[in-house]
Amino acid sequence: MINYNDAEKALQYLVGTDEEYARTKTLYDALCEQRKTVAALEYGKLTGSAAEKNQQALASEVYQLHLHSIRDAQIEFETVRSKRLTNQAIIEMWRSVNSARQKGNI
Repeated sequence: MINYNDAEKALQYLVGTDEEYARTKTLYDALCEQRKTVAALEYGKLTGSAAEKNQQALASEVYQLHLHSIRDAQIEFETVRSKRLTNQAIIEMWRSVNSARQKGNI
């Protein structure tokens, strides 16, 4: 059964991770936005037909490293997001149990 202390800990977790959540979301979004720029910069360094340059740019080490950075940022963001959603669910469950208890249903 979820009690007041569980709900309080969940709320403190949410309060304590506001900045981390914002930081991880912003980093992930920024890296996603930069993906085309990284590809374009690599494209500009290459010679050949447009199709060849495009394929070489997408296969470049710099672009692949950028994709790995996006993946890592997404993992970090989704982990923080999932933990926050779990704590939000704990608070909602406590509210429901507490409300039912006050109405005499429990």
